[in-house]
Amino acid sequence: MAALIGGVTALIYKWRNNEPKSWFGSVFVTAWAVFWLYLHNFPYVFGHINNLVRTYQNGQYEIVEGQVQVLHEQPATGHTKGDIIAVNGKQFEVNYFYLTPAYRNTLAHGGVLNAGVYVRIYYHNDEILRVDIRK
Repeated sequence: MAALIGGVTALIYKWRNNEPKSWFGSVFVTAWAVFWLYLHNFPYVFGHINNLVRTYQNGQYEIVEGQVQVLHEQPATGHTKGDIIAVNGKQFEVNYFYLTPAYRNTLAHGGVLNAGVYVRIYYHNDEILRVDIRK
């Protein structure tokens, strides 16, 4: 974002001072910043975050309760799908490397969804919004 603002500012400055020969750097930085933002799809990411928060706040989630079964563990370095767990027949994928406000702590990164743990999971569209563990 800083590159976009800096590039546009430099373009405006150079345009006002009539320096067309030195526009290349400013145009490059601006184009690179726009492309970088496009690749990360920021409007979708922030819209998704807002949707999950609103869903949780409005109580529009489902609940499953039972013992955790671990079907697959994601290594600490990633490079494979996330932890696959099942609770009372409902499967979830927990991936540490996804940018989401949903639960994403895999077992390799200190996650609490170990095999045999009794949990209550609040979820929406297969994304875990909250985990309660029976003590």
